[in-house]
Amino acid sequence: MTGSEDPQDGRTEPGFSFTDKRRVDPETGELRPEAQQAPDTDATAAEAPAGSGERAGDPAGASAAGAPEGAVPADDPAQAEGADADADASAADLGIDIPDDASSLDDAATDEPLSEDAQLAAERLADLQRINAEYAAYRMRATREQERAKESGVVSLAEALIPVLDEARLAEENGDVTGPFEVHVTKLFATLEKAGVVQYGKAGEEFDPAYHEALMQQPSDEVDGPTIFMVMQPGYRYGERIIRAARVGVQQPAD
Repeated sequence: MTGSEDPQDGRTEPGFSFTDKRRVDPETGELRPEAQQAPDTDATAAEAPAGSGERAGDPAGASAAGAPEGAVPADDPAQAEGADADADASAADLGIDIPDDASSLDDAATDEPLSEDAQLAAERLADLQRINAEYAAYRMRATREQERAKESGVVSLAEALIPVLDEARLAEENGDVTGPFEVHVTKLFATLEKAGVVQYGKAGEEFDPAYHEALMQQPSDEVDGPTIFMVMQPGYRYGERIIRAARVGVQQPAD
């Protein structure tokens, strides 16, 4: 059907038409004459001399003719580079930046400004970390202050009791500490030792000026170095802190 005639004005309206290109006749089931001639045409195209890119049998010509506009053959590096340059120029005209590698995309993503919630979360995290550090420093400082306060209290008490301890020691040396009084003296020294106050200084020990105070000296052939031979008043210390140095008599080697 190619058209239809309008009965009112006699004009012919355009219609539509189609061509049956099926290779097999649907009524007889046999190949049509056009289908039988197609293999001969393909063989003729295959026998065409090489080097004519515009002929039907030339693969390069066929690929160039069938390729879409702007496509670049894979075997031509120069044309491929030209096509890449054209693509970059087109992207630049559109205001699009094409990175050289994928790493620049990650860098661009990390350079984006944080959202308001993310900034607030970062600020709160920094505040929390600062508060934790300040609290840890406060605890350490408080612990040191408590230790110093305890040491100061024990030392002050020991200094106040030293005269009593000296009298009790002299009474014990003279044999006057007996009965119930001996029990109280023993408990007094045990309590101070439990609190950390240690009594030191005995005859025969090596003299150390950091811990002993020499009240008298005498030469002796029986010693090889400064040696304590008499303790006048014992020393007391709390840890490494000297409450009172031991007051002693020292023997020096004879010349």
